[in-house]
Amino acid sequence: MRICAVTAFPPSRAGIADYGAHLARRLARDQRVQRVTVLADRAPGAPRRERAGGVDVHRVWRRDSLSTCATLLSAVQSVRPDVVWFNLGVTMFGTRLSAAAGGLVAPLLTSMLGYRTVVTLHELPALTNLPALGFRPGALRLGLSLAPRLVLRADLVVVTLGHYRRYLMERHGAGNVRHIAHGAYNEPECADEPAQETVLVFGTFGPHKDPGVVAEAVARLRRRGRVVRLLVAGADNPRYPGFMSACRERHGLNGSWIGYVPAERLGALFARATVVVVPPLASTGSSGVIYRAMSHGRAVLASDLLDYRALAQDENLALAWFEPGNPADLAAALEALLDDRKRRQRVVQHNLEAMKRLGPAQTVEAYLAEFANGDARMSYPHMLPGRDPIQVLERSGER
Repeated sequence: MRICAVTAFPPSRAGIADYGAHLARRLARDQRVQRVTVLADRAPGAPRRERAGGVDVHRVWRRDSLSTCATLLSAVQSVRPDVVWFNLGVTMFGTRLSAAAGGLVAPLLTSMLGYRTVVTLHELPALTNLPALGFRPGALRLGLSLAPRLVLRADLVVVTLGHYRRYLMERHGAGNVRHIAHGAYNEPECADEPAQETVLVFGTFGPHKDPGVVAEAVARLRRRGRVVRLLVAGADNPRYPGFMSACRERHGLNGSWIGYVPAERLGALFARATVVVVPPLASTGSSGVIYRAMSHGRAVLASDLLDYRALAQDENLALAWFEPGNPADLAAALEALLDDRKRRQRVVQHNLEAMKRLGPAQTVEAYLAEFANGDARMSYPHMLPGRDPIQVLERSGER
């Protein structure tokens, strides 16, 4: 099987890039897969083409470019895959409406070309608190709400939360939607807890995911005489460059700030933590950070959000909760978790067992099964009469 993956890709530091790279590399290891070609976003200093982790990476598209859709169609046809997999966030191709919509129409057009097209859609704007994520009323926000209508024209849409599938089936009458759990990035492991109580915040940060609320909660515990260390690791969300510089100044985080940590060092990072806090004010689907923390044997304290509650229910995960954005409630929840070592141990063991059935091998198997469902298509697709995607592009002004 020849797979073409369209995704953001490192050195991009968006969570969707990590997931795309992880799954592409895992797919490439499977003996049923002949080749994986990634059509990635261009990045300063990154080579246009390289062989990385067993996959061929072609950096061909740019965020906020009006030519993305036409560029992707040309690249897909040159690769001639058996299946095209789009790993999508609704703003992956940009925050300008024309660029975002142009990229999101690409799965429809590759399907029209006759390629088996599978889309993983990580978020549903209709079920997301868009104002909390910084999207004000306007054309882009309206366009994002229409995104599912575009991607549902692909052969198959994969979502990582069960209630996303139910919504798409009930709201849009979609019968081509499957639920595949996000899954862990690694096999489960568990290092001993550090001697000093340590709270870790990890991810990409912006106004909707501000480690400042964790800093305030930890400060409350310290004022009560508790000796607690805070570690903050990650990077700015691509939509909010410079956010962490201001945040570190505002909350005095320079002594706690680690910065970006590459994937190969994450095991050592989580080993330094007693508890991992996931503090967003709004969620955009499942959480790779929750999976990473659990697969590394750490208790998780998360904002009480619908998506995270659904994730816990879908996959039978054990999390502790706090009111989003409330440092007093977070401090109380942290104190309760730090005070109860046996509770942490029970939670960790429960989640490690869950990670055994949500590991990389299981995720790859689920995707390959869906990819193979299109084997009846021609290996080298032809143009279907009367459905010329280039004409569609010309009518929409892409070319």
